[in-house]
Amino acid sequence: MDPRNIVEQLRIRINNEKAHFGGYIPERNAIAWLAYISALAEWGVISISMHDELRRLLPEVDDDPSIAIALGREEPDSPGE
Repeated sequence: MDPRNIVEQLRIRINNEKAHFGGYIPERNAIAWLAYISALAEWGVISISMHDELRRLLPEVDDDPSIAIALGREEPDSPGE
């Protein structure tokens, strides 16, 4: 499938999500969407610019965990840290 078609389908789904919640996507759902589109970009299904385009449709999330997950975390020095 063409990435532009994927982005258009995601745009429709994100707008449907907004409508479902009366115009504002709750933070919990926004985090799930951010993780989903981050994974699509990481695996090359969509470009980073397409990711950014979709991200702008979502509300800002404080301490967005999808970024740390996508970038990876450093391994702790010892087990249990």
